Amino acid sequence: MNFRDRLEALTVLLGPWSELWSRSILQNWPESGAAYPDSWVSYAESLDEAGERMLDAGALPGAPPQSLHSLLLALHALTELPWHQGVQRLAVADVQGLNAKKIHEVERVLALLGPRTRTIRQAVDIGGGMGHLARLCVRTFNWTFHSIDRDAALQEKGRDWLRRARTLPPDKLCFIHASVEDGPQPAIDPLFSGRGSASMGLHTCGPLALTQIRKSQEAGLLLNFGCCYDKLDAARDYPVSRFGEAHKLPFTRHALFLATRGRCDKTEAEFALMKRVYAQRFALDLLLRRKFPDRGFVRAGDAPKALYAESFAVYARDRLERLRLDVGMTEPELDSFEVSVRSETRRLFLCHLLRDRFARALEIVILLDRAILMEEMGFQVELLQVFEPRLSPRNIALIASRAD
Repeated sequence: MNFRDRLEALTVLLGPWSELWSRSILQNWPESGAAYPDSWVSYAESLDEAGERMLDAGALPGAPPQSLHSLLLALHALTELPWHQGVQRLAVADVQGLNAKKIHEVERVLALLGPRTRTIRQAVDIGGGMGHLARLCVRTFNWTFHSIDRDAALQEKGRDWLRRARTLPPDKLCFIHASVEDGPQPAIDPLFSGRGSASMGLHTCGPLALTQIRKSQEAGLLLNFGCCYDKLDAARDYPVSRFGEAHKLPFTRHALFLATRGRCDKTEAEFALMKRVYAQRFALDLLLRRKFPDRGFVRAGDAPKALYAESFAVYARDRLERLRLDVGMTEPELDSFEVSVRSETRRLFLCHLLRDRFARALEIVILLDRAILMEEMGFQVELLQVFEPRLSPRNIALIASRAD
């Protein structure tokens, strides 16, 4: 894959729609609604609940506007990445202590590493926790492995597991209690260097992925799964490659948060909960804007899941008490208000469904920029889908290796 061509094409496609994907809908409502073509909104409004679920899953039921249909087709083509198909099944004894998600991930990571690590002799894992991946890599590849984590309690559990299992030589797996940070760290930096060294980070949160990349410039192999893009600093952490700088999109914190929302395979219950949460939040926001227009957007905060299932009046009372605001309305009046704004809250909801169609593309832009950075450092680079999104939504591996 030519990462530069792909990034340039996505930049050209996404740029004209930046007012739509770079801004929060709710915080800028109703002005934010102007970014959505009338034909798109009218089409979304024509859908029943089954159609809304299809739209949330990336499909366009019925007769969508040509502009929306063409855009989503182009985005789909530019965000498709090849799949790694291999699975290395774990023995019963090896899966002790692992949940289904971790088993799924480890079996695929081991298969991914096998043909790419023939020259690797030692490895370091960022955020290694109890060392499950580390011990299985030691057993599979006979590496010396250093597992770094800032959670000492998790590491002690890992040591205890190894002491009881007695399956690895004691000098093969070392736990290091540390935070991996930008800047010199003499105690751990040498672990990331050397053609015989592999640097691994599964689900490196926010800027930690970039820290791993910077520390691994002299490694023989890097494996990274990025996540939590909303924790990035848009001004500091994007773009990171020279080519990306020349093809820069106007990322904001709202766009970074949207990049984390690429999952599109919700169950019926999950979709219903999302719709209910949005309905309650949007109605409360419209109420606060009308009662306290000088306050602008007010953050209501996340509520317990059970609260969203209650009536709007019960939900609103809870949030208003936390905000120490009095709207001077009875519970029947609050419920009546919610009914009166349902057409507007549905429009807000549908705009969110339309905006979410850009989520995966924004994630791919971030990862393409990182892949190009690794190429600029002299690595051979792959971007592969590895995990099933239903189990692990941030499923794209960045694999960088030195030429033999």
